[in-house]
Amino acid sequence: MAAFRAAVAAGADMIEFDVRMTRDFELVVHHDRSLGRTSDGSGRIWDLTLNDVRSVDAGSWHSRKFAGERIPTLRQVLEELPVSVGLDIEVKTDGDRRRGVALPESVLLLVREARRESSVVVSSFDHNLLRRLHHLDRTLRVGALYVAVRDRFRSPSQIARRTGATMFICGRTQLRARHMRDARAAGLAVAVYGVNTQADLRAALHAGVDAVITDHPARIIRAIRST
Repeated sequence: MAAFRAAVAAGADMIEFDVRMTRDFELVVHHDRSLGRTSDGSGRIWDLTLNDVRSVDAGSWHSRKFAGERIPTLRQVLEELPVSVGLDIEVKTDGDRRRGVALPESVLLLVREARRESSVVVSSFDHNLLRRLHHLDRTLRVGALYVAVRDRFRSPSQIARRTGATMFICGRTQLRARHMRDARAAGLAVAVYGVNTQADLRAALHAGVDAVITDHPARIIRAIRST
């Protein structure tokens, strides 16, 4: 949560984060499949219970001042971050043999309980999951993440029709002029991730994207404000 609070303080309009499901079907905010890289714990998220995940120190690897930082749940993030800040909830299913069982329903339930529908986008590389989510609630905003190998012959509009997405999301090096033209013609928003330098930002803004996703919000926000 410390990183999210810092992003809010820096003036971020929206915060993007990853969600995975534990063995006992709880949703936690965690990028990697396993705990080892960013905590003092070990094991794959889907093999661990919520108590297992919440018991590890997820801050000391970064800095001593974050010692004791815990991995938050999706419920906690939805409840604690201000409604004025948008949330991009990226749902990850890679590696989990359950293939997203109960994930769309669980995400939708928590978003509705927190009354955050208007400030949330749910995104994923798993387009089948997005399609299931869109079937459950056609008013919830969905963002489809682009995979170059899988989607190279699919336009943003084709992906959107398949998933119900209103946003096309890709890496900064993956965006092409044809993507922008097609997305604009279809009325889709476009976001790029991996925008961590001023050069990255200039390229993204020149392309005409609607949003950039960065690991360094304070730096990029200062750069945007100075343009």
